[in-house]
Amino acid sequence: MLSTKGYIVCVDDEVSVLETLKEQLLQKFGETHYIETADSAESALCLIDEIHDGGEVIELIISDQVMPNMKGDKFLEEIHKKLPESIKVLLTGQAGLDSAIRAINHGGLSRYVEKPWNIESLSQDIGELITKFRQNLENLHMLNELNKKIKELETENESLKSNSSNNT
Repeated sequence: MLSTKGYIVCVDDEVSVLETLKEQLLQKFGETHYIETADSAESALCLIDEIHDGGEVIELIISDQVMPNMKGDKFLEEIHKKLPESIKVLLTGQAGLDSAIRAINHGGLSRYVEKPWNIESLSQDIGELITKFRQNLENLHMLNELNKKIKELETENESLKSNSSNNT
C-alpha cells in the first residue's frame, strides 16, 4: 500500500460547492489524503501538472460537468491522457447522458454522481474506488518486481548454459 498521502483533486466553478466538498472530504479522508481544489478546468490542469511533476500520486479527481471554457467530460478526457490510472468522478447536476457516456468512453470515468450528493454514499464510493486504486498500484508494483526477478533468472540461466557448454 501507499506509505504517503495521496491526492484528491476537486474541480468546480462554484466556490461554495468546492468549499463544502473539500470540508466533507477532509472529514472522511483527511488523514490519508490531501484535498486540493480548483475553480476551473484550466487551473485544475495546472494544479494536477504541478502535483504530478512533484512525484506525488493523484488518486482521485472529482469534476463538475458544466464549467466555463471547458466542460467536465472534456477535462476528464485531457486528464485521462496524462493520468489514465487516476480515478475520475463526475459530480454534477446538469450533465446529460451524452456527457456521461463521453466521459466513460474517453475520460476513464469511474462514477457519475448527481448534485446534491449524499456525503455518506459519496464517501463510500470514494473509499471503495481508492481501495481499488491502491490494490491496483500494489499489484503493478508486485508485477514489476516479478518481471525483474524473471529477467535476473533468465540471465543467470543463460550464464549457466554458457558455462556448461564451455566445459564440454
